[in-house]
Amino acid sequence: MPETYNTTLIRIMGDEYPIKSDADSEYMRQLARYVEDMILGVTSRMKLPPHLKPEILAALIIADGYFSEKEKNAEIERKLQKLVSFLEDDVKKELVK
Repeated sequence: MPETYNTTLIRIMGDEYPIKSDADSEYMRQLARYVEDMILGVTSRMKLPPHLKPEILAALIIADGYFSEKEKNAEIERKLQKLVSFLEDDVKKELVK
């Protein structure tokens, strides 16, 4: 069955972008608002030289947040796997009794 895609018109910093995605339109608008808020946060916190684009700095901040959360999730996954192994071993010992 072919996937269906919605086209959502989003606006970031006054520019409109038609985005084709299988995600919900409201979700796409939330993402656009988040990106715009990050760009505005960068521009309001610091005076940037003309050759620096706030969009790039905002993208780096977003990427940093993503990779930090990804590492936290990987650590949780490792701890969970250890716990599962421990419980499996414990259950096996109980079954042998």
